[in-house]
Amino acid sequence: MTAPFPGRAAPRLNIGDAVHDGWQAFCRSPGAFVLFALLLWGLQVLFQLLQARIGTAAALSAYPVDWLLALVGLVGSLTSYFWGTIGMVRGALMGLDGRRPRFADLIRWDGGAVTRLFWAALLLGALLLAALAAITVLLGGPLGLLTAMADARAGSLSPGLQLMTLVVAVLLLLLIGFWLVGLIYVSVNQQFQAQISLTERLGPWATLRRSRALVDPHWPLLLLLVIVEALLSLLGVLACFVGFFVAWPVVVCVSTAAYRQLLALEAAPPPLPEANPAA
Repeated sequence: MTAPFPGRAAPRLNIGDAVHDGWQAFCRSPGAFVLFALLLWGLQVLFQLLQARIGTAAALSAYPVDWLLALVGLVGSLTSYFWGTIGMVRGALMGLDGRRPRFADLIRWDGGAVTRLFWAALLLGALLLAALAAITVLLGGPLGLLTAMADARAGSLSPGLQLMTLVVAVLLLLLIGFWLVGLIYVSVNQQFQAQISLTERLGPWATLRRSRALVDPHWPLLLLLVIVEALLSLLGVLACFVGFFVAWPVVVCVSTAAYRQLLALEAAPPPLPEANPAA
């Protein structure tokens, strides 16, 4: 009588292949990618200057036109960011398919993809902020009240209130720590929002769920990929900052190559178990 032996390990993301394929995709049209990165950086600088017209918190502008220009700068900054992200991903996908993306391909406007990415990012940000606000209200409020009571009594509280203050402070720190861990987790498993918004055309909530479903089985490897991409970006900044305009599109191409790998792994049939004769 024979019994099936446990199956072989399931295929997993290959970071080396993602880096290699992403670099090859970038090299098919480096000039277009770098020029597009320069354009996006220039637009961001321009829109940031417009937002600066309202002044600082200590000295806000009293002129309505400055506030109008700041609003234009904010809308322009967000629009150019999401448009640029979609354009970079489009070029990366073309490069991974063996084509040479042109500058015209990168700057092409895709309102549907930009809108889908915007709403997905907005939903994710709202969820994270709501969780932080809930922690602040539930524990930060009572802690602030206890601290105010201590100040009103010249720092003297009953032992019971002192213990309660300590417990609330510890719980607040723990929950903020959990929130930060959750932020890291979400940052990793939501890194394919742009690719999904461009290619899969899902709604905001479905986009978040789709990205999580793709990443969760490979989460540790995707965390390592994020670290590799951060190092690539850092090297670009250290190279007299000019290298950043190369590192930025390369990172997008690497991330998109990883996304394509995950799609292939998802579509691949499960590995067959190996049968060995029972002892």
